[in-house]
Amino acid sequence: MWSYYGNKNRISKHYPKPMYNTIIEPFSGSAWYSVLHRNKNIILNEKYNIVHDIWNWLIKDCDPKTILNNTDFYKGDNIKDKDLRKEHLDLIGFCINRASVAPCNIVQEWSCQSKNKPNWASTTSYQLKRIGKLLPEIKHWEVKFGDYKNLPNIEATWFIDPPYQVGGEFYKESQIDYEELAEWCLSRKGQVIVCENDNANWLPFEPLLDFAGLRKRTTEVIWTNKKVCNQIKLL
Repeated sequence: MWSYYGNKNRISKHYPKPMYNTIIEPFSGSAWYSVLHRNKNIILNEKYNIVHDIWNWLIKDCDPKTILNNTDFYKGDNIKDKDLRKEHLDLIGFCINRASVAPCNIVQEWSCQSKNKPNWASTTSYQLKRIGKLLPEIKHWEVKFGDYKNLPNIEATWFIDPPYQVGGEFYKESQIDYEELAEWCLSRKGQVIVCENDNANWLPFEPLLDFAGLRKRTTEVIWTNKKVCNQIKLL
């Protein structure tokens, strides 16, 4: 729902559509697959306390007006000067620090993309307004805190997007036993979709798409227990 390291905002539509009414994301991050299919019964799980607390606040306590009344920021602003609750500040901190693993405090120049208002954080404003608009549609969601292995094995669409085997070490919670994770993925009931890049070898992944990230081109790969067309797409 917001900018986050490794988020699936641009590519979530290329993954297989959910076959079940319940979607479970064991490594939620900013949960773009669930955002795309937000009318479903969504269960998020997150081990990084800051991300979990943002989701918990958005789902249970936040209203759109709270978000929409705080969308304008300018280059050099320190958001910690704002009298807002911590979860709100952390959300804004991600929106002013594109594709980061943690929120920051100072509005950066890259957020200012408007020629008419060069010091206005236009991309931050866009993200926050989008969140405010979508907020009423996610109030039925559920978020859990803790290790993915604690989730009950129920029949659902499991969208499993863990810290990647190569590149995932930058996350705040990145310690993964990939052999153990592979066995866990194989044992899930229902539809299983596992995300990785083409450096991974812990499941028999197949190419999904090739696209330009912020720093380099990358090939996203997928493993699923349901047959899909694996013709690679280019973005």
